[in-house]
Amino acid sequence: MKDSSQKPPLLTSKSLVIMTKFVAIYAAFHIVTVVFKTYADSISEEANVLDTYQVPVYFIAGVHFLILLICGAMIMAKKHFWAVTIACIVISLYTRFYFDNIVTWINNY
Repeated sequence: MKDSSQKPPLLTSKSLVIMTKFVAIYAAFHIVTVVFKTYADSISEEANVLDTYQVPVYFIAGVHFLILLICGAMIMAKKHFWAVTIACIVISLYTRFYFDNIVTWINNY
């Protein structure tokens, strides 16, 4: 019987691999939804995305594409780094929670 006082550590190499794969899948999902939304808006008569959100949505999709490339390269090379994975998670969360600030920043340029 396993001793209940011996809990597996959260920050193991296996959990790093799982988090890296999750971030890559999330980035791919975000990109696919943006592409699908753009395609759906182009064939519909009524656009659902306002003009002020058009460029920021593409910018954030581009950021997620870079995250996908970075995480995909780590997965393919089988070399995982905590700092890179945590940075990708933080960037994804930042684009999620501060979307309005990003829209304002991009539309000011």
